[in-house]
Parts: sequence; structure tokens; C-alpha cells
Amino acid sequence: MTEPSPGNPGDQQPPRPNEDDARIINPINIARARHASAHGPSAVDKTRQISIKTSPQPSSTKSSGSATALLFGVLPWPETTGCLWVSLLGTVFILGSVLGGLVGGGLILWANDAQVVVWRNTPTPTIFPTPTPMPVATSTSTPTPLPPAATASTEDVIAQIIPSVVTVINQQPQAFSVNPQDGRVVGSGVIVDSRGFIATNHHVVENAGSLSVILANGQTVEAQLITSDPSRDLAVLRVNVTDLPAIIWGDSKAVRPGQGVYAIGSPLGDFPSSVSFGIISGLNRALEINEHVIDGLIQTDAAINRGSSGGPLVNTRGEVIGINTFIIRESEDRGVAEGIAFAIPATAAQSLLAPWIAAASGESVPIPASGEPGN
Repeated sequence: MTEPSPGNPGDQQPPRPNEDDARIINPINIARARHASAHGPSAVDKTRQISIKTSPQPSSTKSSGSATALLFGVLPWPETTGCLWVSLLGTVFILGSVLGGLVGGGLILWANDAQVVVWRNTPTPTIFPTPTPMPVATSTSTPTPLPPAATASTEDVIAQIIPSVVTVINQQPQAFSVNPQDGRVVGSGVIVDSRGFIATNHHVVENAGSLSVILANGQTVEAQLITSDPSRDLAVLRVNVTDLPAIIWGDSKAVRPGQGVYAIGSPLGDFPSSVSFGIISGLNRALEINEHVIDGLIQTDAAINRGSSGGPLVNTRGEVIGINTFIIRESEDRGVAEGIAFAIPATAAQSLLAPWIAAASGESVPIPASGEPGN
């Protein structure tokens, strides 16, 4: 520190700070002082020291300004130009970064706003409701239910029914005939009761003489006529053999045209247990036989030859749905016909046979239901 000049106490000037203190007060000079302490005084400091030593002492006014300048750390302009440029460049860099960030952020916001505007301006498509198609009324026909299909093969069906089919021989008396074949009528029949009752046609046993039956096993036994009805062309015989295999009746009311059937008999009396196949050709047919009209007959194209009358008409389940009765081969006014045969419906046959068998067995005779006989 410099000694104050003598004089009046009121005229005494405040002490001027030491040059070294001024250099330390300035932040830039602090760095220089540190640098100088480590590496010695710089060339700038040496020059300044020389200039300070050689320069004359400033006046009181200048000393006051210099003290104020040193107090606030402001040095003469020429000495702080480089540091000022560095500060300015740093400030410009900071301002540029800030401005750049603001501009970039503004661009991003503008782009986002533009996208939002475009999205908002996009017209929303109008969704029109799809018309519900009107239901179209369609007529559906309910199919007629078919009868249950056969569960057994043809061979099994035939094997089941053949033991119940017999050959019926009616040896009619002849007054002046020496040929044993004269007056011999051959037909067929079915065992309807295991106690020895056999059903056949009335025209087979008409004018009966000596009756005999040939069973399926070839055994020939005598037969007795129990009763017959020419208006239905139906008769019942009895043999003195029991435990015979009886047929199983079917429902003739359920028969439909086109249904497959089997006809079994002894054509010409020489071919027992012959089987033919056909279909149901028609229902409720009427036929005149020996001045009697028989109605409700089943028509079939299955071959029913002479000698097969009285045999069974069987469905594909092995059930008897009719008793074969008559065939048409030719007509005087309509010519020759093929494949036209008829059978008595099972329901009509049962309505007659049941009371006949019951009466012959000493049982109570069943009363036919209302409307029977029928088809």
C-alpha cells in the first residue's frame, strides 16, 4: 500500500489500491496471476510492470477514476480485448443454440399441427346400413316316410320262410278215369299255426277228394279240410303234425306300390319251394273268380304260376303280407298279358283264419273288429 501524502486531513486522498491487488481483483487477472505463480510472470505482465514504473503519478482525479476502475475489475480496453471476444463468441454460441432450438421446436410443432389439420380435414366416410335381405318363401314338401329297410339279406329271408311253405294236393274223385293224374289239383299253402293249421286257396281244395300235404322237408301227410270261403277264395286245412314252423304275419296296410316282394310256391306241382321276385304293382284291385268278386287285392308282377296259388307273398323282412290267389295270362277280348298276379291281403286273411282255427281247436271264437275283413 502507498503512503498518503501529507497535507490537510480533509484533502487526504483515499489510498490507491496496489497494482497487484487490482490484478487479483479482476477475474481474468486472477487466472493470469495463477499462471504467473506457476510459470513466472508473463510477457504482458512484465510490460505492464515496466509501464507502471515509468509512468508518472496520476493526479488525484485520475487516481480516483483508476481506483474505481480497479475496484470493479475493469482494466484498460486494450488489455482485455481478447477475453472480451471470447466472451462474445460464447454468448453468440449460446444464443444461437437457443434460437436454433426454438426454431427447430417450432418447425416440429408446425409439422405436427399440419398433420393434425390434414387428419381433421379428411372427410369421414359415411357408413350406409346394409339392407337385410327379405326372406324368400320356399315350399318344402314333406317326404312320405318309407317303411323300415330290410335288416336281413335275401338269403336269410328266404331261408326263414321256406320251411313254412307246403305243397297241397287235391285228388278229386273221377268216375270213369284210369289215369291217376286225372282230377289231380296241385297248389301251395302256408303253415299259419304250429299246431298243424295250413292256409290255402278255396279253388285248390274245391270238390275235395283225398287231400295231402307235402312239407318242406319232403314228408307227405294227410290233411283235413276245416273250412273254406269261396267269396274270399280262402280255406284252412289241418294235419296231424305239431311243432310246425309257422309264418310271421306282416301289415298289409303298410304296403306301398314299388315295394319289393317275394312269391314262393310249387309251380306246376313239380318244383316245390320255388322263389320269384317282383314289386307291388297296385293295391285295392277287384277280381271276379268263379262268379265271386273279390276286392281289396294286392297286385304284383312277381311270377305266380299254376301250382303257386295259396303260397305266401313275402316282404323283404320275411313277413307274409298276402296269400297268392290268381293270375291273368290272357283275355278273350283283350289278348295276352304278362306279369299280372294278385294276392289276398294279410289282414283280410287273418280276419277269416283266426275264428276258423279257434273253432277247430275248441277255443272261444274271436269276434272280428268293426270293418273286418279288410285289406
